[in-house]
Amino acid sequence: MTDTTTAFTVTLVRALERLGIRHACITPGSRSTPLALAVAGTPGITDWVHLDERSSAFFALGIARTTRRPVLVITTSGTAAAELHPAIVEARYGRVPLIAVTADRPFDLREVGAPQTIDQQGLFGSAALWSHDIEATVDADPSRVVSLAARLVSLAGGDPCGPVHLNVRYREPLVPVADAPGPVAVPEIVRGRRVADPAEIASIGGRLAGRQGVLVVGAQDDPLLPAAAAGFAGAAGWPVVADALSGLRAGRHDRSRVIAAADPLAWTGWLDRMNPAVVVRCGAVPTSKPVWQWLEGHRQVEQVFIEPSGWRDPTASATTVVQADPASTLAGLAAALTGAVPDSWLERWRHADRLASEAIDAALDATPFPNEPAVARSMASALPDDSTLWVGSSMPVRDVDAFFGSTGTPVQIMANRGANGIDGTVSSGLGSAAVSGAPTTILAGDLATLHDLTALATAARLTIPATVVVVHNDGGGIFHFLPQADHPEFERYFGTAHGVDFVAAGRALGVDAEAIDDPVRFRQAMGEHPSRPRLLQVRTDRVENVAVHRRIREAVAAAVADL
Repeated sequence: MTDTTTAFTVTLVRALERLGIRHACITPGSRSTPLALAVAGTPGITDWVHLDERSSAFFALGIARTTRRPVLVITTSGTAAAELHPAIVEARYGRVPLIAVTADRPFDLREVGAPQTIDQQGLFGSAALWSHDIEATVDADPSRVVSLAARLVSLAGGDPCGPVHLNVRYREPLVPVADAPGPVAVPEIVRGRRVADPAEIASIGGRLAGRQGVLVVGAQDDPLLPAAAAGFAGAAGWPVVADALSGLRAGRHDRSRVIAAADPLAWTGWLDRMNPAVVVRCGAVPTSKPVWQWLEGHRQVEQVFIEPSGWRDPTASATTVVQADPASTLAGLAAALTGAVPDSWLERWRHADRLASEAIDAALDATPFPNEPAVARSMASALPDDSTLWVGSSMPVRDVDAFFGSTGTPVQIMANRGANGIDGTVSSGLGSAAVSGAPTTILAGDLATLHDLTALATAARLTIPATVVVVHNDGGGIFHFLPQADHPEFERYFGTAHGVDFVAAGRALGVDAEAIDDPVRFRQAMGEHPSRPRLLQVRTDRVENVAVHRRIREAVAAAVADL
């Protein structure tokens, strides 16, 4: 590297470290040599070396979601940089702080047939909150490089969080030929919470007091929210329809007003019979389609949506949007309420939740294991204290939302639900396990695991102690719930049976692997915290899975028919 290239790169990486970056995910490449060696020379940053860029980016996303701090992702030029795009999209819509730094070739090598050279400027389009293209050998003013690092960290970790992209153009030579610059001074970044005007909170609190209402909490990761939600619900006398990803379903906080069976209750139409006067919402759109369809179908009901930034109202049903921090807003509303509704309102919801839970248990007791609802439900009582459950999209997250229930065991339930894709599930869960130190279980479908199979090799190489549970129904099980299930071309285009044995695949990639079809062994395995990565394959039947869900819904409907 030239003197200026060395100065630019080392100053950038050291500034990022001083600004709080603690993890970097790196894949091999020539053009990214300056960045990789700069990270290697910065002890404050832990490097995680991966063999493919897509898995690396999702691994970084798992770290960032778990630590709630920006994580660095470094790639070389060409299609390697493009491999980051799925994770960048997820980070954008899941509000996860990522800093993607892609090494590039000089401008004069673009569009002239130079190998491994594409147009990387603005590569991720609107998926990145901010993109910047820079020439390392020209823009080496230390003050400006430090300012650039501060801007990357500030924007990635801002409100809302998200991905930012720095494209750095390097000229050869790429190996350092000069001494690294000395220590760098960086600006301080101070963050705060957006607080609503007290007079507005008092006004809204006055409107809510004494009215029959429901608090709906979607996916969110603020550890302060569960206590604030419980406090507000207690002051209002309301039930809390809590998404599995809300942080309210599991833990030692007050869960006495949490309705865990809202999804099956909504399927039966029971929510339509309750007719609340007002709904307060926060977090992302609920995982449960019946719940958000219920919100969409009741626009005559006043709906107060607490959203600190952006706009997440796909049901177009919000009547008041409070642009402020949800936890502090709920605490303020609790203090502003002048009275709660009669206990009978909450007790009807609690009674329905208990009846639904009992009906689910009875239906599953009568259904042979393994089946997909039983896998999700048994985790609530089998996972150890202070563990993490990382859930894949498609059917696993829906089953966890519908059947996990509520538990006093502290379990953090996480998922990539920004764009709801199935790719990267295993990598993100492994990234989370790598930094949390918590017993971590990754629940994924077979297609999601196939999408991310190389992550198992990474888990083995890095000895990440996580359990990957593969619900193996040999194809696209979720499509059996859709109208195209009866089409003559269904199996070819949607079912897509593949016949992969994940026990054999896992062992080939270096992880311990086991097939489980016994409920006792499954619960035992869920309570373990292995020292090595392992894969558990649970085989189910796609067609029978639809019938199991139908029987459960029918059982819940019968249980609450007279309520």
